[in-house]
Amino acid sequence: MESIKVISKLIDKFILPQYDDIYEYQVIPNDKNIEIVFWMDGTDQEIEEEIVSETFTYLSMMSSEYHFIFKFTTEGEHFYTYGI
Repeated sequence: MESIKVISKLIDKFILPQYDDIYEYQVIPNDKNIEIVFWMDGTDQEIEEEIVSETFTYLSMMSSEYHFIFKFTTEGEHFYTYGI
């Protein structure tokens, strides 16, 4: 899916260099939703909201009919979810 590649490139170029706590991420398409899961060394709600805002700013430059769901986890057991 072409939009997944574009999203990944945007995250690689603009988001990862700004946030050292992100050590992995996944972009998961699901019908009209796209989940972006960030694996973090550790974080708090303020940083998560900042990452969501920054990421969505870049994603909004793409014309897209998708609904974005952002998830954050440190160990893969508990996820903190934000939807835009």
